Amino acid sequence: MAEQATHGFTRRSFIKGAAALTAAGALVGCSPQTQNLEKAEPQKDIPETQIFSGVCRGNCAGGCFLNVHVRDGQMVRTTARDMIDGSYNRICSKGLSHMGRVYSANRIQYPMKRVGERGEGKFERISWDEAVNIIAEKWKGYAEEFGPESVSLISQSGNLSFGGGVFGIGSYLSRFASIMGMSRVNGNLDWALQTALIIGFGGQANFGSSNEPTDFKNASTIICWGSNPAVSQLHNMHFILEAKEQGTKFIVIDPVYNMTAAKADQYIPIKATTDAALAMGIINEIFANGWEDVDFLRDHTEAALLIKEDGSLLKMSDLGVEAAKGEPDPTTGEPTIIDPYVVWDEDANKAVVLDEAKKPAMTGVADVNGIAVKTTLDNLKATAAEYTPEKVEEMTGVPAATVKELAEVYTQNGPVTTYTHYGMDHYDNGHYAIWSVLALGMVSGNIGKKGASTGPTGMNVGGFTNIACSFAAADSKGNPCLGSTRSYNLDLMNDVLDTGEYNGEKITVKSLYITLANPVSVYAQQGYIEEAFSKIDFIVVADQSMTDTAKWADILLPAADWYEQSDMYAACGTQPYLVWADKAMEPLYESKSDFDIYKMIVEKMGYGEFWGWKTNEDALAEVLDSDALREMGITFDKLKEEKVMRILPGDPYRPYEGGAFNTPTARGRFYQETPFADTVGQEVDVEKERVPHHEPSLEADEASVVRKDHPFHLLSDHMRTRTHTQWWDVEVLSEVETTPVVKMNPEDAAELGIAAGDQVKVYNDRGFCILEAVLNAGLPRKTASVPRGFQRSEFIDGHLASLPIMKFNQTCANQPFNDVAVAIEKM
Repeated sequence: MAEQATHGFTRRSFIKGAAALTAAGALVGCSPQTQNLEKAEPQKDIPETQIFSGVCRGNCAGGCFLNVHVRDGQMVRTTARDMIDGSYNRICSKGLSHMGRVYSANRIQYPMKRVGERGEGKFERISWDEAVNIIAEKWKGYAEEFGPESVSLISQSGNLSFGGGVFGIGSYLSRFASIMGMSRVNGNLDWALQTALIIGFGGQANFGSSNEPTDFKNASTIICWGSNPAVSQLHNMHFILEAKEQGTKFIVIDPVYNMTAAKADQYIPIKATTDAALAMGIINEIFANGWEDVDFLRDHTEAALLIKEDGSLLKMSDLGVEAAKGEPDPTTGEPTIIDPYVVWDEDANKAVVLDEAKKPAMTGVADVNGIAVKTTLDNLKATAAEYTPEKVEEMTGVPAATVKELAEVYTQNGPVTTYTHYGMDHYDNGHYAIWSVLALGMVSGNIGKKGASTGPTGMNVGGFTNIACSFAAADSKGNPCLGSTRSYNLDLMNDVLDTGEYNGEKITVKSLYITLANPVSVYAQQGYIEEAFSKIDFIVVADQSMTDTAKWADILLPAADWYEQSDMYAACGTQPYLVWADKAMEPLYESKSDFDIYKMIVEKMGYGEFWGWKTNEDALAEVLDSDALREMGITFDKLKEEKVMRILPGDPYRPYEGGAFNTPTARGRFYQETPFADTVGQEVDVEKERVPHHEPSLEADEASVVRKDHPFHLLSDHMRTRTHTQWWDVEVLSEVETTPVVKMNPEDAAELGIAAGDQVKVYNDRGFCILEAVLNAGLPRKTASVPRGFQRSEFIDGHLASLPIMKFNQTCANQPFNDVAVAIEKM
């Protein structure tokens, strides 16, 4: 910890000084005598300012490295701290105003017990001992009668750090849930993007599927597709703008003319939810001109694999070679089956195993040993041929000439970086759209090269760390803990509660533990969530502030702020570093760190021996205890000393460099033999999942039947001053974005007799919200937008979260936040 002496006031001395000035002013008229300065009390020494290493941990995934200034035990400011590479130095309005979260009037100060109705927010103060005793008594009873999985965990991304952060990256929460044997409610957030990455690339690499932002300047063209980084990932935006200043062309494809589009060299408006059609149209035009990257397709994709008439891929067993048994599958224990894929080798003029082919044929193969086949590349070509430039113009609104121009950009004016995040994700058809864009990257060869990448930035360091320590807790005799193995999808939560079954198996859920999440304000279809919560016997919420979800708690636990506990961070989408965060101050009031909360509950439940860690830093040290990190020179002690260390190879890092993907074949994929699916017994139309293509969305599609009575497509856009509902209680930021508003195209507003500032009702069959109208010509006709991040108390009435539907795609369990149709009327 570096220390620095500065001059200034502590909060306490400021208050005392203000009181003294008030008193002095009042006494001026009472005493005509001049003060004797020689007898005046000498000035007290001003406390030194200590500067601690900190990191912002919200789910914007910025991971900003900060100085936390502390004086007299209190935070007084936050500033940007120097990264190893100064181009990653950053801080935004949220990071600068974090002191407002620490000292918020809405901060939960002590444990509380509900005394009013759920959701009413009426509580009485209790002690920590009483709170933990109540929790342990309830949970022991449920476990004895219904099994440990009767207590379910809801957690999301309210903290992206290693220790106090999200389930599954080495956190204390992972060990807590595993020891307790909790079941988990799958929130199913942002899963369309991950599904597409799993299908196309075999999952994201260590930095999403995009090259590191410092590589953006090496692109000839950056295409920002369905993303608004100027607001939602502003720390990536400066790399885009710097590339633009150096001559990189910047193109934005988006339904809305937003802040990012305003910075573009070329803005291409597109009808919402039709991105797959545009991507497939560009692919078709590339094939029509013979512009595909033949070498990349042959060497690094499954283009040469052969599809049989039944949709399965040709394997050696089809040619009479018996499949062999391999090593046991680590998850099932069953032997793996070795039955290699077959391709036609043009040099050998025969069918061979994929890995043995010298020149695999990618087109024109119709028969192998009497078996009718076609290559996956020919299959993609046939699908793409349906998307002619003229047809794409009709579907997307993008002119046919622009479709042709984009095909030329992708192949003749590269390298191209396609920057995309969650804009396409928030629809029922999201994974089809994103997979289509990934396929475009493969066909054009814009992946894993200097200046060329396709997809999102986003750190995934689980492969480097010892995250197993969080799940494999054991007692001193080596007996394993219960384990957290049961989970169920959010869209079936009410079914689980009503029937006591999930996917054909019995499960009785009696209690929820909610942390790092605000589902009542953030999840889709608020009425559905509140219906589920009303069926739960006992709800425990741990949070820092009195959110809409906290008001549903039976027991409410005060969680410490990020800067009141040490931790480390590398789950970031905008920088390549592992960052250490000091404990800058003691937890305020009666709040406790996540580590201490879990430890108290585990010990009271009688599982203390499984917890194992004495301090949170013991846990963090174990998470970093891996051979992979040691090879990088990263150890716990070194990180704590240096504060920041690079955790990605290369500089800049380029995922899939050399064309090495994470699929079983190590090749990119644009055909699915067995569709990747989150199935719970539902029927699946397999043919829909075989190849990238456009599928109509649920409600946002112009032709959707619900648009007759609900003619507006409703977007929920990110705010500059909040990350979802985090920072909602920071007064200085609320002065910038004061209240919820609905943004409307001026022509739509005029048709409805709505003027700026009018109160309007936005509604559908699921819910409503009442708020003020704002006119915004950047929105297309029949599209409206409401910023997401407000609590119910901030709306005139209702809530934005009541409007989206809780309905998942047939294979992709994903909340479709923006796949929403509404009506709007003036109040």
